[in-house]
Parts: sequence; structure tokens; C-alpha cells
Amino acid sequence: MKLIIASLLAALVSFTWGYVSWMLLGWHEAGWHDFKDEKVVAQVVRDNATSGRGIYMLPFTQEALEIDSPEEQKAKMEAHATAHEKGPYVYAIVRPGEAELNMPQNLLRSFIRSLIVTILIGGLMTQLTMSYPGKLAFAAAIGAIIGLGSEAQMWIWFELPTRELIVNMTDHFIEWTLAGSVLALFLGTEPTVRDRH
Repeated sequence: MKLIIASLLAALVSFTWGYVSWMLLGWHEAGWHDFKDEKVVAQVVRDNATSGRGIYMLPFTQEALEIDSPEEQKAKMEAHATAHEKGPYVYAIVRPGEAELNMPQNLLRSFIRSLIVTILIGGLMTQLTMSYPGKLAFAAAIGAIIGLGSEAQMWIWFELPTRELIVNMTDHFIEWTLAGSVLALFLGTEPTVRDRH
């Protein structure tokens, strides 16, 4: 029961931080850019995103066919490499058609996401024999791991700008340090004299 109560409180902190980070600070949006002619780009997306909602890449890697000769296969690889090098390069989540924004549903999903993660971190924290600062450092380390593990891959392989890498990793670190500060109040065991020896 202690784990559930602590996780619920920590999830509220995580959820609140998400609001502050995305709605008040403006540090995520500061790195976003618009297109010169949005209507033209939107029409091109609608006309060409024929697979519907999903992830699209430009240039797209065309798989070599078995019937292709070695020369044709090599030519396809070289053409892709040249197009990738010269640009433009795009990695995008695309929704070419309409969709209704369901804010209550998205807020609920966001809270559930926070709750699941706080339960997982809280479950690990129940096994710790540490002082409060030690448990807080443990939660902060998890925040750093989440940020590095999820964002660095996008920076390495999909050209996520360095500014966004730093902002996103900092966001994760702050979120789980704050949520961890609540978990650390309730969970884990304070070390005794015997534990120190």
C-alpha cells in the first residue's frame, strides 16, 4: 500500500512537471521551426504520404530486389547515400489526414504513463538501504539513464539537433529527480549503525 500511495503522489509530481516543462517553460518549442510555405508543404505531404499515419523518411532506403544485378544493387545504395548526404533529410511522424484532439484522453494517458514509471522506480527503491540523499541520487541517476537511453539514439542515428538532445535529457533528469524526491520520502530503508559497518 505504501508503494501505491508513494507512486500516486510521485506521479502527480511527474505529471505537473510535464505541464511546466511543455506549457510554461517553452524550451522545447524554442528549437522548432516552420516551413517557408506551410500550405505547399502540407499539400505535398497529403499527396505523398500514401501509407497513412506513420513514420516517413526522406530519402527512403530502397531495398535491393533479388532480381537486381550486383551493379543495380550498388547503384541503389550509392544513390541513397548521395541523397542522404546532399539533403534534404527528413525523419517525421506524419498524419496526412484529419484527427480530433482528445485532450482528456491524452491527459489520462500521460498520468498513467507517469504512474507506471513511478511504480517501477518505487519498486526498485523499496529494495534500497540508503539515506534520503542516496535514494534521491538513485532516482536522479534513473532520470539520467532514461534521458541518455532514449534521446541519444535519436541524436546519433536520426540527426536530432544537439540543443534538443540537451533539453530533452535535462527534462528527463529533472522530472525523475523531482518524482524520486517523493518516492524517497516513503520507500527504502534508512541505514542503521550495523549497515554502516
